[in-house]
Amino acid sequence: MHDKLKEINKQAALRSSRALSKLVDQPIRVKVCRVDVVKVEEIYSDLDPEEIVAGIYLPIKGSVKGASLLIFAKETAFILSDLLVKREPGTTRKLTKLDESALKEVGNIVSGNYFSVLSNVLQTKIIESVPRFSFDMVGAVVSQIISKFAQEAEKALLIEVEFIFKPVKLRGYFLILFRPEEINALLGCL
Repeated sequence: MHDKLKEINKQAALRSSRALSKLVDQPIRVKVCRVDVVKVEEIYSDLDPEEIVAGIYLPIKGSVKGASLLIFAKETAFILSDLLVKREPGTTRKLTKLDESALKEVGNIVSGNYFSVLSNVLQTKIIESVPRFSFDMVGAVVSQIISKFAQEAEKALLIEVEFIFKPVKLRGYFLILFRPEEINALLGCL
């Protein structure tokens, strides 16, 4: 299982790196730092449920149904939005609609590339929907997703990612939720 999952993560990170580099017209490297399959209630073991975060949520349709969530700590979201819209890093103290749109595009790129690779490997159709943005405590952001989709989800794929803009490195979490039968089928194929 680990080798296929590593290859999926490597390909998705490479594709995301290329797309984000084109978006901001400078080299960006997306690096997968860690991948875990966790029970939904264990998501908070890595994240403080009261920390303020930016969350980019994308429902998944097609042969596989689920959701993805890209999470950035508040300060990381501020710096990332500065870099995306070409402001001096550290300028942002409050997210504007433009910042939210730029962060949603990052979520769209990361999710889209991940699901494209996963779809090819599993030879199934995975279609992500329009991204939604939330700026709240981790607990509230994750709860919104669980209440919208994942009451039935038992496990999630939790991927710690790093976005490297020279010289800045920004960390985030990419969370993928599927229904139990789909995550078991997914894990069985890997």
